[in-house]
Amino acid sequence: MKKFKIEYLIYILIIISPLLDAFSFLFREWFPNATLSPTLIIRPIIPLILLCYIFIKDKSQRKILISGSIIYIIYGIIHLLITKDLLTHISVGSVFQEAQYVFNYTYMIYVTYAMLWFNKHVKLDYLKRSLLISLSMYLFIIYFSILTGTSTSTYLTGTGFKSYFVSGNSLCTVLIMLVCNTLVTYKDNRIWNSILLVLTGAFMIVLVGTRTGMLGYILISGIYILLSIMKKLGYKFSKKSVIAVILIGAVFLGISYIGATHALKRRTEIEEESKIIDINTGKYGYTTGNTNYFVNEIRNKRDIDKRMTAAQADSYLDMYELANKLKLRANDNRTQQLIYNIYRVKNEHNVLYILFGNGFITNEGEMVLEMEFFSIILNFGILGFTLYVLPLLAVLLRMIKSLKKRNNMNKIMYIISILLTFALSFMAGYVFYSSTCMLVVASLYALAEKEK
Repeated sequence: MKKFKIEYLIYILIIISPLLDAFSFLFREWFPNATLSPTLIIRPIIPLILLCYIFIKDKSQRKILISGSIIYIIYGIIHLLITKDLLTHISVGSVFQEAQYVFNYTYMIYVTYAMLWFNKHVKLDYLKRSLLISLSMYLFIIYFSILTGTSTSTYLTGTGFKSYFVSGNSLCTVLIMLVCNTLVTYKDNRIWNSILLVLTGAFMIVLVGTRTGMLGYILISGIYILLSIMKKLGYKFSKKSVIAVILIGAVFLGISYIGATHALKRRTEIEEESKIIDINTGKYGYTTGNTNYFVNEIRNKRDIDKRMTAAQADSYLDMYELANKLKLRANDNRTQQLIYNIYRVKNEHNVLYILFGNGFITNEGEMVLEMEFFSIILNFGILGFTLYVLPLLAVLLRMIKSLKKRNNMNKIMYIISILLTFALSFMAGYVFYSSTCMLVVASLYALAEKEK
């Protein structure tokens, strides 16, 4: 029997993460009034052990760990104190829920740090294999829930399957990263990897019903195929490889057609949902029903100051005027959220809020900013963005600069996948917030660094 090594804990964490994600969601479904999920306690155990090991083993990292922890703790305390002061009757959550966001964003930085340290000092020989097992676990849970009829719907209208996971978009983001690893390791086990890719493709393009899943899978697979063709063109180009590319292209075209038909159904639902009557005009409006209601309440001064701050009230009015001027689709929540939150920062004109953020959960539900990249800037402030996003961007830029061999297809794939993660954070939420997503991204960082 092989001697247990500390880095094996990394593989264990990656493999059990799908189970932790599913259990976390089911626990909230079973116990909706519970404020604390067991996974919130279980998940950080392994990273804490790894960080303690680094602290003991590497004296050069002790100052970094101590000073870094102090900075993150101070930021977190100030941010939560601001959030507490800004909570109103329309706030979608509590200080405890805001603390979960602060914890998750801090968690992802330390997980990435630990992964890169171990990647530098030990050989993570089983990292790729553990990611393949993780994808297998996800697919088992997904198809088990679909076949047993216990899967939850991706959308409130009943469209799509997202299994036992909190968000279809966050699930697809994780799967996209895992698909990248599966493509890179394809030659190691062609049969099993082919099964994984087909099952993942069927789910992301046909079953989940999100554009993130459909376009993400096609994009990452298409990039891999394109890079493979380019690599092949540098060498002898056989008839077999041409036939293989044509067949793969035909398969993707067919799956894309089926997926597009499914997406069209969702698009029809969206168009129907957009027909909202504005109570202020009596005509079809350009903002959500809640916004129309709040604007009406604000204009008629019906004790609105007891439900929201003056800056929030002004932001509703500003956003309403701009939405009508631009003639936005009434249920285009994300655009309205972005406009509202930008106006809110402007109307608050508070330097402390700009630096430390004004709180993610201090808004009414429809105005909680789903586009996570912008949310970190606007709701967690410039310092929050500096602490949570810039370190990840800095490592990514370092990897891009170190890319000396342009024909290193594996490294290029890893970098593109990580870039895709940032792109998805512009469009959707639960990317940086998702512990498993960032664990997989940290693994891709490590794998990319190993490539020459």
